[in-house]
Amino acid sequence: MASAAALKDVEDKFFECCICLDILKEPKLLPCLHRICKECLKGLINKHRCKGEFNCPLCKEPCIIPPEGVDGFRKDFHMKSILEYIQLQQTAKTEDLVKECAGCSKEAKMTSYCFKCKGFLCEQCSTDHLTKNMMKEHKTSVLSLKEIRWQKLTLERLASLTETPRCNSHAEEPAKVCCGTCGNLPICMVCAQVGEHKGHELHDVRVLAREERLRVEKILEKLEQFKDNVNQLPAMVEKVKAQLSEDIRAKKEKWGAEHTHSAGRIRQQLTDNAELLRRNKAAIDELEEQEVAKLEEERKKKVEKAVMEINNEYAKLAVGKKSKNQKLRKGQEVLYGHRGTNINQRLVLIDIKYKNLEKSVDMQRGQNVGALGRISKEATNRKIRFDNFKSTASSILASNDNWSEAQCLPDISNAGDSLIEEVEKEYPELRSMGQVDGHDLSGNAGCTVSITEEPVSVIDIEGVRSKGWKIFHMAPMDDGSIVVTGAVDKEHTHITVINKQGKIMSTHHTEHRGRDDTKYPICRCAPLDLFHIAISHGDGEIGIYNTQNISYMKKHMSDKVNGWGNRDPTIATDQIDKNVYIGTDGAYVFVLDDKLTYCHTLRLPQGVGCPCDIAIHNDNLIVCDFDGEKAYIFTRKGPDAKLVCELPKPDHNGWDWGPYSVCTDSNYFIYIFWASTTSGQWIHILTQYSQDGHLLLITKEVESSMRGIDTVLTYGSEQLILTTWHGKLYTYGLDMAS
Repeated sequence: MASAAALKDVEDKFFECCICLDILKEPKLLPCLHRICKECLKGLINKHRCKGEFNCPLCKEPCIIPPEGVDGFRKDFHMKSILEYIQLQQTAKTEDLVKECAGCSKEAKMTSYCFKCKGFLCEQCSTDHLTKNMMKEHKTSVLSLKEIRWQKLTLERLASLTETPRCNSHAEEPAKVCCGTCGNLPICMVCAQVGEHKGHELHDVRVLAREERLRVEKILEKLEQFKDNVNQLPAMVEKVKAQLSEDIRAKKEKWGAEHTHSAGRIRQQLTDNAELLRRNKAAIDELEEQEVAKLEEERKKKVEKAVMEINNEYAKLAVGKKSKNQKLRKGQEVLYGHRGTNINQRLVLIDIKYKNLEKSVDMQRGQNVGALGRISKEATNRKIRFDNFKSTASSILASNDNWSEAQCLPDISNAGDSLIEEVEKEYPELRSMGQVDGHDLSGNAGCTVSITEEPVSVIDIEGVRSKGWKIFHMAPMDDGSIVVTGAVDKEHTHITVINKQGKIMSTHHTEHRGRDDTKYPICRCAPLDLFHIAISHGDGEIGIYNTQNISYMKKHMSDKVNGWGNRDPTIATDQIDKNVYIGTDGAYVFVLDDKLTYCHTLRLPQGVGCPCDIAIHNDNLIVCDFDGEKAYIFTRKGPDAKLVCELPKPDHNGWDWGPYSVCTDSNYFIYIFWASTTSGQWIHILTQYSQDGHLLLITKEVESSMRGIDTVLTYGSEQLILTTWHGKLYTYGLDMAS
């Protein structure tokens, strides 16, 4: 119980002045319930008088300076009586205390102390105080020195020993009531009835003490609910500071690693770019050797008929072939030179982004550390006020003295109401201060790519509409040609090579059927190198088509892997590793080499539907799940594909959209065709995504018969090419800006 609290259990700092750090002398009570010596408070007031207020030295709570100055602050009668008792304890430590007796005025050994006489008593006077009727008013005010030395006196017992306060105006008269108008000042009945307090709000001290005690006890009960919060907040702030430092360290380490990885990957792209150029030039050299050798062989066969004529004729042809291939070789050097320039630009941009990230992190760290410092100070001051309030309120309540409660508890209640508002304050910003904002370096490295509003050109592929052919897929080649694939009729497919003007350069037909008699057979393609393109058919046939000598090597997937499905397979190629990726109607993607030899199987996560199209994206694989109406980016290294991200689904016109064709540009931006139906009509839109796939950047409506999409890098610029079912070729410009 609070009333049983021993005085010795109160901490020593409770009795110290926070300015002079000595035992309080004439203690004055601040609104925040902290105490200061009267003389120390005078100095504090004089220092801040021009401002009209000062902050408590302990808890920093603002204190308004009253017009009366130091006298305007309440005397702490409760603390004053405790301090007097502490001084009494110091005096009573002497075992054989000899002083002048307050009763008989003789020098003798003291055995007790009378709080009413305010003096020590000898053994005889102590006995008289306790036994004689004339001293009966003193009986309850006598305390033996032995009991004082034991230090087991409770605050309640001390209050019972202390004399009832005197009237504030008549020191010879005991106080009878409290004047509420004057701050519960103790006054006598004369002052209350005819004196200066006549007509004021008067209170019976017992009733007032009981009311204030109940009020403070409720406040203490409510504050107890916040005890853990108050005690834990400073530690929480320190924890967040540590989290902030760790997050900055981890992010800098991560970004440093990302910068090293990204820069290394871009440098590897430069190496790969040079390697592709070397391979393509070697392929041209090989083609040249084959063509010249073939011409030489034909020349030898005809040499007997017309040696001179044939020699001259085929010499001219050889020169023509060499001239053509030299132009092709030169074109490859220019093309890959531009690619190298673009890659170097991205390397510069990613270095700039890394430096900007570092600057941003340092700035955010300064802001967060400053904010955390402020919260830390508030938390420390809050805990100081919280602990002081509990100590002060508990001390007053433990005294069980009506007069102390009547005078002190109103101020304590007011301070408690303010403190409750303060401890209820939360710091939601702490949750975000332990880390800093910053986008990963895997983003767009500071560049954007816009699509021209209107097509740069629209051409008809020669003969497609007139012959009734259908186009399903398309793949631009590095030699400037474009391969389109689709259906000739419901029993045959075509592989057609065209130039940029839509003129057919070569075509190859194969016999294939659709999934039923009403469907056209599907044929898809993806470039493998300068002259070779990988082909997939709806019935599981795969092949490599040579665009120069018009040869076609074919195999069937059922001969390569077990569990081959029946759905039209999708296809993508990795030109650096020279691998072919075949998507199926199951949760598998089969990986083959450039000879169509099975390498391994890539398992897609559970829940991903049949891929409608796939594309290589750095070390990842983009998958279009048309039936599931979702597009994903998965890792493609190892047997199990792991989800990198799900691309945001367009909310165009509020319809349900499914992705069916995808490609990327040289800056790794992603482009996807989405389709939806309304009133039985197909609607198509083209979307552009950021390089990491997290942001949907552009949405634009396109012709409803669009089927294939890809990008082509021309001399100095990149373009987006779209094909329709009926053989139209749309070309849009791609404008990159830093």
